[in-house]
Amino acid sequence: AVGVKMEVHKDKFPELLKLEKQCKLMSRVASWIADYPDGDNFMQLLYGPNIYQSNNACAKIPEYDALYAKTTRLPSGPERDKLYRDMTRIIEAYAPWRLTISRYRNQLLQPRVEGYKKHPILHSHWQYLDVGPGSGKNH
Repeated sequence: AVGVKMEVHKDKFPELLKLEKQCKLMSRVASWIADYPDGDNFMQLLYGPNIYQSNNACAKIPEYDALYAKTTRLPSGPERDKLYRDMTRIIEAYAPWRLTISRYRNQLLQPRVEGYKKHPILHSHWQYLDVGPGSGKNH
C-alpha cells in the first residue's frame, strides 16, 4: 500500500455538471467534441476567465491566459497557430486535463446514397443526403 486515501463522490449526472461548473469536483471523466472547426473551440476551454462557464477544469494559468488573449485578436493563420502550439505546451506541463481516448467513426453506405462527404466535426449530416434510384432490393 502507498498510503493514499480517496473519497469517491457519487451523484446523478445533472448534479455532477452543476458541481463541475462551481469548481467543486477534483476530477471527473467526461467526453467532448468540437462545436465548430477552429482551434479557439478547444483553447477557450482552459482560459481562466471562462471558469464557471466553459472552463470546467477550473484552470487558472496566467501565462496561458495571456497567450489566449492575444489569439482572440488575431485571424486564423501561422501567428495564431504558433500561439496555440505554445499554449498546448503549457497545458502539457500543467495537465489540467488527462486525455485518454480519441474516438473515430466508421460508416458504411449503400452505393446509391448521394451527396455524402464526411464532415470533420459535424456528426449529424444525414439531413444533407439523398438516396438515388436503385434496384429496390435489400442487399
